[in-house]
Amino acid sequence: MAVDYTYAVARLRAIEAAMPDRAWFMRMVRSPARQLLAGVREHYAGFEGVDALHEFEAGIEADMASLFDLFSSVLGNGAVTEFLRAGADFDNYILAVKGEMLGAEPVLVPYGLTRTEDVAAAAGSGDPTLLPVYLKELHDALAVSRDKELPAALDREGERAKWGFLLAAAPSEDARQWVRLRIDKANIKSFARLRMTGLRKGDTADVWIAGGTIEASRFASLYSEPFEDFLSFLGSTEWWGLPARGFDRGMEAWKIETALDAAMFDLTGGSRSRFFDVMPLLYHIELRERNARILRTIFTGRINNLPEDDMTESVEALLS
Repeated sequence: MAVDYTYAVARLRAIEAAMPDRAWFMRMVRSPARQLLAGVREHYAGFEGVDALHEFEAGIEADMASLFDLFSSVLGNGAVTEFLRAGADFDNYILAVKGEMLGAEPVLVPYGLTRTEDVAAAAGSGDPTLLPVYLKELHDALAVSRDKELPAALDREGERAKWGFLLAAAPSEDARQWVRLRIDKANIKSFARLRMTGLRKGDTADVWIAGGTIEASRFASLYSEPFEDFLSFLGSTEWWGLPARGFDRGMEAWKIETALDAAMFDLTGGSRSRFFDVMPLLYHIELRERNARILRTIFTGRINNLPEDDMTESVEALLS
């Protein structure tokens, strides 16, 4: 049965009209620590239960959870809601498995479809009975190797499984294109970070996620070439505008993700004016995630007593 997105989009339009703007975020950058939480509560109800700066992640998670709960209430519990929410289940399961490996208790996000208690229990006991089919398949894929794999390898396996599932579950061709672009974004980020740190030598075939608009083999073949060759190649892809966003050989590490975020907005921003498909919902997720990164930048900067000029530069880059 076709999904009617018009009410969901109308609700999001109203939410977006009331969301914080550039001036508000810059005011938060300048707010002293004692006033920051009160200021953030102007726009983020999830921060009502946050009493200390270092607990800011709980407020961000509550805000994201309210968004995905809205999707469920408006769209029901069908395939589209699964597409929108299941990605968090993959992330949670990998976090839980890594926690078991490292003897640590991970913090799982509360906006997947599967209860975090069930995810943690399955990771701890090895019994996937309470998990949905897609997580049972991930559980089985990891079962043979989880005791000997490094946590980073589990991250890669989880990302491949998540994006492969979302490609298959996408409710439209435009949604599939959004998934492909998110895969590209993950691969480009990995490429830049690995080249910048030099941590990975030789064969990188196991690093890249298949299914993006850029073939995984392209990243592998370009990895040993000069970085300028990679930038030149990007000019022939959907990501041709990325260098103009500050993505270049001499960029600082923190600029990798901000440049990718800005380029992703360039690629998806046109969908915000639509009413009758899933794309405005995906654009709104991008917007919420971008704003969450801005809040993290502000809170971590204030907690670590970073200079205001540095915080301003980081926030302006995210808002560009």
